[in-house]
Amino acid sequence: MLKSQEIQLAQSKRRERMAAIQKADEINDDGRAELRKLADEYEGAEVELRAALLLEDAEREQIKEPDKAATDFDRQCRSFDLSAVIAAQVDGKPLAGREAEVSQELELRHGQGQKGFRFPWEALEQRTDVATDASAGTSQELASRPVMNALERFFETSAAGRFGVNVLQVTGTPTFPEITGGTGLSWVAEGSGADAAALTTTSASPAIHTATGRYLLTRQAIRQNSALQSILRRDLSEVMREGIDLAIFRGTGADEQPAGFETVLTGGRTTALDDVASFSEFLLRATEIQETAKLSDPALVRIAGAPIVHQTLADTLVSGTAVSELDRLKSASFRMLWSSQVSARGARDATDKGASTVYFGAGSNNAYVPTWGSPELIVDPYSESKTGKVALTMFAFLDVLIQRTATHYFKLTGVQDRA
Repeated sequence: MLKSQEIQLAQSKRRERMAAIQKADEINDDGRAELRKLADEYEGAEVELRAALLLEDAEREQIKEPDKAATDFDRQCRSFDLSAVIAAQVDGKPLAGREAEVSQELELRHGQGQKGFRFPWEALEQRTDVATDASAGTSQELASRPVMNALERFFETSAAGRFGVNVLQVTGTPTFPEITGGTGLSWVAEGSGADAAALTTTSASPAIHTATGRYLLTRQAIRQNSALQSILRRDLSEVMREGIDLAIFRGTGADEQPAGFETVLTGGRTTALDDVASFSEFLLRATEIQETAKLSDPALVRIAGAPIVHQTLADTLVSGTAVSELDRLKSASFRMLWSSQVSARGARDATDKGASTVYFGAGSNNAYVPTWGSPELIVDPYSESKTGKVALTMFAFLDVLIQRTATHYFKLTGVQDRA
């Protein structure tokens, strides 16, 4: 029962007693004393009732307000200042303010850092939605609200992200199921039934791999560079994104690396072209992917290769025309990306030819990068002290998991850039 209801119930009982005393033909001294006492109590309870009503109204309004704890924490993560953290560590001072609170919250959510302190993925973002809405009646917060989480924004411009690889946060040892066989729909008459054939499935569990990156920074830059925060965001995010891209496409599965596309696509899912890149060869493989993955639109097929392949296709013209092999490939509506993280350019042979690898993929949600918690950072002002530099070491914990390799992906090796 609310406090105001308890007071109102007590007031009702007082009014009842006061009415009973006043109905008597003659009120004696005891009756008058009790009546005065009840009147005093009634007056004091009215003041208490008004206070209780105001408090309860305030509590109701507070309950109506949405819980902004999550958005407030996200805002603090986006404002996380790596340069302030590094300066504090170099000076031997403890973390303070926003950075200390965010790091402590991340440790509560993801566990205590094993080697350094935790920092949010948002600290590596390159953000553009900083315009504010200052019109009347607004809170002047970001005008463009992000619809992707920090991980998705971080990998949005990576080669793997454009190839359809999804990143997600996980905990513990998750399992990823995959359908390997079974029938499709059954058609039955009205009033009849059919036993659906069981689907055959398998599952895989990712294993934690530790990605490590090292970055050297001068003490002078820490003290004097006013743009240090934006530079750290740019450089550290590029180091992390490039290394993860390399693991996704070219990870060997050995020496603590995850197994990437180059390793898992074997047997019938790879073939050697050993010839110059051409529209016909790429169209053949992309069409096979569209058929085996049961795609309804060629635009869902993605082609990833080294930049030299892009140049080769653009330089190769159809005989007697100004139309290049690249133009023909674009007209087929396939989505293409060219990155040095996808494949190395390849060493030149005696005829000045180099070879690289091209990958074909179908849609998204078939390859994943599970990440465990937030990254960690160690600030080491000692190991490089004789050169006046500070060493930054980043750690991220992730794996690469590729599914549907028999139907949704293909690897074409020996793609030459010269005829």
